[in-house]
Amino acid sequence: MIKTVVYAGAHLGYDPGSQPLGGGAQVGVQLIDWWCHTNPFSLLVMGSGPGKGWETPPGVVYRRVDCQVLGKDAPLTGLSVSGYARFCRQFERGVTHELGRMAADAAAGDTLVLHNDICEAGDFEKVGRMGYRQATIFHVDVVDYVASVYLRGWVSARRLARAARAVDRFGGLGLTPDVVRLIFRKQEACARWSDLLIVPSSDMKRVLLSEYPWRTGSEVLVLPWGAMSGRELAANRAQARAELDLPEDQPVALSLSRISPEKGQDVFLRSLALWEREAGQPLTVVICGAPAYMHGKRYMRKLERLAGRLKRTEVRFPGYVTGEAKHAFLCAADLYVFPSRHESYGLTLMEAMRHGLPVLSTDHRSAGDLVYPEFGRVVSCSPGALAQGLRELLDQDLTEMGRRAREFAQRVRFSDAADRLAAELGALDD
Repeated sequence: MIKTVVYAGAHLGYDPGSQPLGGGAQVGVQLIDWWCHTNPFSLLVMGSGPGKGWETPPGVVYRRVDCQVLGKDAPLTGLSVSGYARFCRQFERGVTHELGRMAADAAAGDTLVLHNDICEAGDFEKVGRMGYRQATIFHVDVVDYVASVYLRGWVSARRLARAARAVDRFGGLGLTPDVVRLIFRKQEACARWSDLLIVPSSDMKRVLLSEYPWRTGSEVLVLPWGAMSGRELAANRAQARAELDLPEDQPVALSLSRISPEKGQDVFLRSLALWEREAGQPLTVVICGAPAYMHGKRYMRKLERLAGRLKRTEVRFPGYVTGEAKHAFLCAADLYVFPSRHESYGLTLMEAMRHGLPVLSTDHRSAGDLVYPEFGRVVSCSPGALAQGLRELLDQDLTEMGRRAREFAQRVRFSDAADRLAAELGALDD
């Protein structure tokens, strides 16, 4: 019987209100908070964060895995590609060592290890050989990410995974940089040694099974996260716009995510240039988020250049927003734009719908599960398609579409997903 779940995630242990760590960290914090409330098992959390600013819920034990590459007070989001690879390896070794110590004390038989993503996890094979059951949350399928973003879809994730296996049979991956081995070897080890793989969309499951055909559909759980708990829409739109100094007489389009190439803010800004060229009405666009991870700062400079070329569209970059500030922007907006090149789910998309915003989304992995014509549009990730989507939506009754969006988001609750995951983890011992 599973008595304890060790929840290992490199992005855990940080204050989510001060660092733009992404959706994986948000899911982790919310799962911990909910399971502390429902108490389905004892919970031990391993992360790299200092634990400061994040209040560990009562009954939850937190153990920090020391990662020297971070240095004193160095931000995780500021690491280079090679630095991030070293960070992942240090976290991997620390988690594996701690689990080995626990197994020596005869804890493996009644303990399950839940990994919060792939690269930022323990050594799957070593942990499995210790006797632990393992489950892994795929916040990002990194092979699919490489195929979609870096290779621009020229090679499918299935073919890329097969090619990597073929190269590795002859030792070829051993000659590549460690970040390449993290992507291909580690994700393959995850697929071989995890008892359960958790993905947020049916399309992501399809891709994962194509990459690792020895896995069966029953071993991959589709678990849409839904709308996280939080403050409901309460502020008046006019009041929110006045507080944020946003114009009342023109539409406000909002986008909210970290500033990073896969998030596609540049595609959105290029679509606005087409919008202006075709004499679209004046807009105010708010792009919230801070530069994060490997290419964030350079990408931010690119966005500022693109925004500077627009003539009739005001673009604001308020930075990373959370709490009351995020709530105000969501209340003030008319429309939410989600222009990602690659996305596994879309937590901010669900949050926007919960606040009553119609949505314009690119066709990412979960778009078909989340966005329906009665409250949004799904288009390809191109400037022309996003501009056309803007035209279509701004001709609609956005208030009515927003009401339908809120109704949908209220039916897909994060607490239901957390309860189901807890039940599935408990069933792994059967």
